[in-house]
Amino acid sequence: MADRPEQTLTAVQSPLSPGEAKDRAVLLVAGSAEAPGLPARARLQIVGDELFLGRRADGVPVHANAAVLDDGLVSGQHARITRGAGGFDLEDLGSKNGTFVDNLRGEGRVRLRDGALVFLGNHVAVFRMVSSIELEAIKAELTAPLGPVATASPALAVACDRLRRLAASEGELLIVGETGVGKEVYARAVHEASGRRGKGRFVAINCAAIPRELVESELFGYRAGAHSTAHQAKAGLIEEAEGGTLFLDEIGEMTAEAQIKILRFLQDRELTPLGSTRPRRMDVRIIAATNRTVSGGGKGPQGLRDDIVARLGAAPIHLPPLRNRIEDLGALAAHFLGASRVGQGRFEQPAFRALALHAWPLNVRELEKIVSTAAVLTGGTQPIALRDLPEPIAKAIALPAAPGARRSTGPSPTPAQLEELLRRYEGNVADVSRELGKHRAAVWRWIKKFGLGPQKFRRNE
Repeated sequence: MADRPEQTLTAVQSPLSPGEAKDRAVLLVAGSAEAPGLPARARLQIVGDELFLGRRADGVPVHANAAVLDDGLVSGQHARITRGAGGFDLEDLGSKNGTFVDNLRGEGRVRLRDGALVFLGNHVAVFRMVSSIELEAIKAELTAPLGPVATASPALAVACDRLRRLAASEGELLIVGETGVGKEVYARAVHEASGRRGKGRFVAINCAAIPRELVESELFGYRAGAHSTAHQAKAGLIEEAEGGTLFLDEIGEMTAEAQIKILRFLQDRELTPLGSTRPRRMDVRIIAATNRTVSGGGKGPQGLRDDIVARLGAAPIHLPPLRNRIEDLGALAAHFLGASRVGQGRFEQPAFRALALHAWPLNVRELEKIVSTAAVLTGGTQPIALRDLPEPIAKAIALPAAPGARRSTGPSPTPAQLEELLRRYEGNVADVSRELGKHRAAVWRWIKKFGLGPQKFRRNE
């Protein structure tokens, strides 16, 4: 690592501009069990002061908004969300099949937290408080998505907006996100949106999958006789990406020596293969990615030299994990089911709800594997059911309990187990409760009992 921090990844604290205040309430519809991939216009519902949810719009007050859901299990006037003192409340309007918030049946008025899961009929939705900047980014994404699947996630929509605007530039980019969130997918999307698409290839290398001693020769290539096994010259990946884009995934796994050579290439754009003394000028754009967490003290991601972070981009673009963008669940599932070309592309209601309640520790990659496998298990003739899902996911969708009831009769976690879950989910108690199948109130009691403050597990960005 470099001796001195040249750049910091933490933003300077300043008052929010009017466009940054999270003062807009929206309901982001994740999909329906019978139609997981909803049209873009149906995925974003503006709450305003009042939003009615139902199968029909007739009878809705003129001043209110209405979300019309094509769902036989949804009543004509099913539920409504209203602005209350200090927040927003959801109220079931006497629907036949009930309305559930975070898998608990709503009784009377239920105060909605930011990120609350709302279940009604076959539909799953997420309540969010967003800024005007986030809202406009969501609208732009749903109209013309950057990647293969349009996102309704506020955090990812803003990241996509930034990537889209940077695509036409020649500058380097650094993308940060957990394993499986789709870093390569969005790096490829940047290449496709840039002017390099017709000039050269998109070449990807997973730095963690190549033996550390071979990374340099894979990147820079070598001349015949450069080492004992170099019987003939070999072009490196940088040369293969001439005119296009080179994607360095998990760049934090590179040795410090290899990072120094990459930094030198970023500075002068000259390539010198191993065993050669004659440099060649190359036209290659570098996009790098890492799953390493952000260090404290103004450092870059762990494993990365601060000077290379400064060169790649002092403000990396963060892609949120799937557990923080459940509003994209249906669109992603429909995309993977369409790609598999197996099955009906539909779910039974409990199975779709179970997917929404899962914490997704392995992110989008895990979802792809699960729905593709489930489609095969159905034989291509039936909707995906709970029996087609992995047992831990299927068990998490026990019948919704009454308010205040325990979700699970399983054993309480040990202090070590609870600490590990808090670390995995970065202090998000709602995600920990879903993983354990327990109420958040119970999780908070254990946190207090074991003396585990969730704040220390939260990422400092």
